[in-house]
Amino acid sequence: MLKRKYPLTSGGVETKIYRLYRKDDNRVFREADYVENDFFGWLENNFELTESQATYMYSLGIEFAIQNGSVLAYCFRHRLSVTLVKGDKALRSSKFIRREENVEVTAQPGQDDLVSGGVNYFIS
Repeated sequence: MLKRKYPLTSGGVETKIYRLYRKDDNRVFREADYVENDFFGWLENNFELTESQATYMYSLGIEFAIQNGSVLAYCFRHRLSVTLVKGDKALRSSKFIRREENVEVTAQPGQDDLVSGGVNYFIS
């Protein structure tokens, strides 16, 4: 069975995250492990990437993959929001990706942490 791929758009990311979070914790945690251990593979298997998008993605390097895989895995495990905003290609002088994290954690002895917020990705 082929895995469903989503467009790499705001709506595609929103739909992927919505469908992921409707699954039970075990499935979500497996997906978190996958993105944490193979960020680029996870992107390729979940989103429709053009050849130039895949080339650009790999050009960002392993450190980018490690950092973002860890951030997304944390978000998945806590079912935090993940969004993507893409800018207008015609208005940019160079392409870049910016990640903004807004995560709040409240910890108390003997209780589970309360985690809220999420991560927003912006692609110029």
